[in-house]
Amino acid sequence: MMVTMLAGLMLVALTANAQSCPDDNHPHMIDLGLSSGTKWACCNVGANKPEAYGGYYVWGETEEKSIYNWSSSEYWTDNNGDGYVDDNEVTNLGSDIAGTGYDVAHVKWGGSWVMPSHDQQAELLNNCTYIWTSMNGLKGGLFTGPNGGTIFLPAAGYRRDDNLNYADSYGYYWSSTQSPYESSYAYFMSFHSDDAYWAYRRGFGQSVRPVISVTNNIYLPESFSDKSCQAVYNIFGIKVADNLRNANTLPSGIYIVNGKKFVIKM
Repeated sequence: MMVTMLAGLMLVALTANAQSCPDDNHPHMIDLGLSSGTKWACCNVGANKPEAYGGYYVWGETEEKSIYNWSSSEYWTDNNGDGYVDDNEVTNLGSDIAGTGYDVAHVKWGGSWVMPSHDQQAELLNNCTYIWTSMNGLKGGLFTGPNGGTIFLPAAGYRRDDNLNYADSYGYYWSSTQSPYESSYAYFMSFHSDDAYWAYRRGFGQSVRPVISVTNNIYLPESFSDKSCQAVYNIFGIKVADNLRNANTLPSGIYIVNGKKFVIKM
């Protein structure tokens, strides 16, 4: 463990290892022991507890709506008037929208929270054990990581037109990754009582479970002054200071700077 002093504060680098929710003050950052260092949120965007469904969002949009279809999409224009979605009529938002203004997790939660990439969802599916279960009467998938950490994803279904489909039977969770083949598609993961897998589409309202991308070996860089100008966030991803030099009024606790976790002790 490395220690440094800055502006009268002692900052101690450490690794986050919360493997389940320590209290009811959601969201929490859960460590599943994944090799990428990715930490998963304990609940969905728009939810206040792990089993709650939360909001439903079209890929690339950051607000819920009453009607979910291509006609109500912000990013499709029926140029030829045939009612069919052609790829060249759909706005290309880029190969990955994580951390952009199109990322509902980042827009709603701020800080280091983002939508998971296709690779991060694949890591979850390939490296965690999956069981179909229920939490407080709501069905969903329980993913257990290599270190025993767990997250529960409710089977919230999806919204199409003004209908909610397959709630309590299927979960549909967006990634931040657009299909490399067609901009009218984006990757998502899905699960039900028998299996968990990934697929792609874009026009429906689906759930979002945020992540924070950090490394397992968190350390203070040799030149810490390079980080002193970067914003400071609390463990819930909320910005609490513009930089460490303005952090002398913060209470003792755990904070995040540039994806790294530190303890501030007065």
